Amino acid sequence: MGKKGGGFRSTLVMALLIVVLSVALGIGISRFDFMARIPVVGPSLFEEQPARTTTGPTVVEGIRDLNQLATVRWTESVLVTRESGGTQLERIFTGERVLLVAVGEVEAGVDLANLGPDDVQVEGDRVTIRLPEPEVLSTSLDEDETSVYDRDFGLLNFRPDDELVEEARGEAEDKIEQAAQENEILDQAESNAEDSIRSFVTTLGFEEVEFTS
Repeated sequence: MGKKGGGFRSTLVMALLIVVLSVALGIGISRFDFMARIPVVGPSLFEEQPARTTTGPTVVEGIRDLNQLATVRWTESVLVTRESGGTQLERIFTGERVLLVAVGEVEAGVDLANLGPDDVQVEGDRVTIRLPEPEVLSTSLDEDETSVYDRDFGLLNFRPDDELVEEARGEAEDKIEQAAQENEILDQAESNAEDSIRSFVTTLGFEEVEFTS
């Protein structure tokens, strides 16, 4: 009986020892797997980053690629009257009167093709830009909304004068452009151009962008 009891205790001790070793081995493997997942911090993370290589000419070319920056569109409607005939009698008998209702659009912006190398100065994280003057880039009539509202002929005038209509259209464009300028379309175009170019230049890594006149 003594031997049997002693054998049982020996077996129990061996079983406990195996369990302890298994647990210790499992913890060791887990720790090794965890350590393997930790990124090794090497000297490359602390190496000094190369300085920015973006130069003035590079910035100039990038801005030029934006081409004509149309930054403001203005829509206006006008009435234009054109008459032919020099004297009162000529207008009554051989003259003509055209009333044109015109709707047009004016686009204003900055022609970036005129930007020169001396117009951009780069100093560290700062860029100073002198933009070309804002200008009206185009004025056009909306053909769907523009039409001859009324047309009167003299008593002896049986041939419409199409050139009179073209003169009225040209005058309408002039009036639409004038109205846009009176509403400071060029100032707004300059402000919008600066905002757009500032956003573009900051994508190149610069922190400060200034504009000069």
